[in-house]
Amino acid sequence: MKKFAILIISITTLFITKVNSQTKNEIFTSKYNEKINKLISQMTLEEKVHQLATQYPNANMRLGIPNLSANECLHGIKMNHATVFPQAIAMASTWDENLIERMGHIVAEESRAYGIHQCYTPMLAVVRDVRWGRTEESYGEDPYLVGKIGAAYIKGLQGMGAQRFDKNHIIATAKHYVADGEPMSGDNGAAMDISDYNLHNVHLYPFKLAIEEANVGAIMPAHHLLNGIPCHANTYIMNDILRGEFGWDGLVVSDNGDMRSLHSVFNYATSWEEAAKKGLQAGIHQELALFQGWSEKRMFGDHLINAVNEGIVSMSMVDNAVAHVLRAKFQMGLFDRDVSEDDRFDVIKHPDNGEPDKVSQHDAEMFKKALYVGIPKENWRETVFDQEHNDLALEVAHKSIVLLKNENRILPIQKKKYKHIAVIGPNANSMRLGGYSPDIPKYYISIYEGIKNYIGKSGKVSFAEGCDFNDNTDKIDEAVALAKEADIVILAIGGSEETCRENQDVDNLHLPENQQLLEKAIQETGKPYVAVLLNGRPIAIESTAKNAPAILEGWYLGQETGNAVANVLFGEVNPSGKLPITFPRNAGQTPLFYNKLETGRPRNIYKSDPTPLYAFGYGLSYTNFEIGTPKLEKQTISADGKTTVSVSVKNTGDYPGEEVVQLYVRDLTSERVRPAKELRNFKRVYLKPGETKTVTLKIGKQQLEYWNDGDWKVEPGAFKIMVGGNSESLKSTDLMVE
Repeated sequence: MKKFAILIISITTLFITKVNSQTKNEIFTSKYNEKINKLISQMTLEEKVHQLATQYPNANMRLGIPNLSANECLHGIKMNHATVFPQAIAMASTWDENLIERMGHIVAEESRAYGIHQCYTPMLAVVRDVRWGRTEESYGEDPYLVGKIGAAYIKGLQGMGAQRFDKNHIIATAKHYVADGEPMSGDNGAAMDISDYNLHNVHLYPFKLAIEEANVGAIMPAHHLLNGIPCHANTYIMNDILRGEFGWDGLVVSDNGDMRSLHSVFNYATSWEEAAKKGLQAGIHQELALFQGWSEKRMFGDHLINAVNEGIVSMSMVDNAVAHVLRAKFQMGLFDRDVSEDDRFDVIKHPDNGEPDKVSQHDAEMFKKALYVGIPKENWRETVFDQEHNDLALEVAHKSIVLLKNENRILPIQKKKYKHIAVIGPNANSMRLGGYSPDIPKYYISIYEGIKNYIGKSGKVSFAEGCDFNDNTDKIDEAVALAKEADIVILAIGGSEETCRENQDVDNLHLPENQQLLEKAIQETGKPYVAVLLNGRPIAIESTAKNAPAILEGWYLGQETGNAVANVLFGEVNPSGKLPITFPRNAGQTPLFYNKLETGRPRNIYKSDPTPLYAFGYGLSYTNFEIGTPKLEKQTISADGKTTVSVSVKNTGDYPGEEVVQLYVRDLTSERVRPAKELRNFKRVYLKPGETKTVTLKIGKQQLEYWNDGDWKVEPGAFKIMVGGNSESLKSTDLMVE
């Protein structure tokens, strides 16, 4: 482990010295420095410490300091009646950066309408074990895809150029830094031991893209131990890498309760005061302590005040953290409006502002002042209920759906042939939004409702639950009877918030047993059926893959679930989603991801298929696409050179549709062994039947580099450039780097 010496300097020097010429946020040359220094000089210690709380009132009316309000916006702002977009794993299935950036703008606009200035998203975990309950919050298993989708969302949330942090945008918070997507046994928050090689090339890579391409404004450390050191006190990843190597110095917010865990869970700090110190040393600027008033459970509270008074923590360390918080408030333009409206968020007692009561523990627990604090605009409903927001939610849902199987082209469903449609299953008429969703969404269209609305009076649509998520089987007979009456069955199965969410980790990836029994009973009726999956992680559906004529993977599709599924089922929309994560055949295959390093010995398989059920990047269409042989603009380039690869893509089927052209690279000879294929570019292309287009993808440093021995480098030698519609069906050409 590298050692990092922490340099404590005065606050004045801090803001006139440029620590790193490549610092992305340029905090030390900010135009707000003079104002920030003046405010800090006027603050009492207690006032300073109150600035270090988040999702908790942090205004100061005596000094005219506004409140910085934070919330969750994993797939839409987590406020009642807000637009609910598809879950994060579904967002990644779009493989559409432009679409996700557009979504980010809408989420930011709604956030500001609710008085929210910062959100704790995106989650940039590279998921290597799908038993992890937080898989639904991720963008999948590939560092490049995670980074690109994450950066796109950040661009939308924060705005770029002149739009950055304007009145319609917010601060994004990339989390969880770092390497929480490969937990031991899939257990949330499990300790992680990892080499620098894998740390950089896999888990840090999305954060690198989020900084380089989107200049993310904030970062949240992870819950776990990394190489024996809690991430919230890990100066190597926080200072050496994040601030030193990446040149980033934005706002750092702790995850919930993790400052406290430094002492109470990990025993890494000998006291609460030392826990506060270690957090500041690692550059934590704000503490998230949900449901807590100003209590002993806050490290950046009375414990920090005591630590300063006892000489354990220097005032300059506190001032540095306060300065970062104030800078964020200035960047967001919060000082530019009448901050007196934030008076209810001032919890410091001062004669000048009527001695408001501090937030009590009861208030905190009742979600009144300490959680999701914000003042909605008077016209918030006009913003949130804009039909364009709903339309975009539907568009994202359409592109999120992945067609996994379509035997004998049963899809799209022919309404004239199938007059009576039975919609059956625990996910057929239930709301499935996934984690971090509003308690009261704007609306939700279930699969049954969506199909019923689509069919109208032209046919008959019936519903039976069949089973639930409580192991009950007493409703299966009713569902079977309905299936026998119908012409075709839409079987809505999968998972729920009860089976996959934060801290809901599993050791079995199969469908619940009662759903397996329900599917078998439906199959035995002999009626054609389409399995529609709603779930937060890949499910081991080997039996479904064998028996169901057609399968749609929907993940969680947001408020427009039913409309999106109906439009795809009946051919109004041609599915174009691609899997951002591998589907294993069973839990015994996990961890399973496409870019594993080669094994040293061939695997001896006994009555088992080692291949995935569905590969990374896989997804069918109602039409067929023919991707030609890739052709390089230049077959030889220098290590810092650039070229392009072009392929022809032809729609050889009968439906218009979109294909996602994927580019993978392989370094044929390298100092450190690299995966046999690594995703390094992709592009969507729309084609009418019979139409051919040429897709051109860039190849340069970002496509060829990897981290080795302290640096990102492109090594001279031969590379295999592979292009195709998924990670397994690829055509290649050779590139030489001199």
